[in-house]
Amino acid sequence: MNNAVHGKGEKKWWYGIAVMLMICVFFVGMDYTQTGSITWSVWPVAAVLFFGVGFSLLNRFGRE
Repeated sequence: MNNAVHGKGEKKWWYGIAVMLMICVFFVGMDYTQTGSITWSVWPVAAVLFFGVGFSLLNRFGRE
């Protein structure tokens, strides 16, 4: 508990995935507020999810 309070612990494996999801929510939110529907944000969201989340999961579970 003491290490967690003073910030000496390791990063969790899912932090990268959480950041990628926040980026996706940002893109979709910008698209929706500007156009009233989801139009152009499909491509950046797909790229972020494919590369960011995919590689994060491969690093976590794909190594032996």
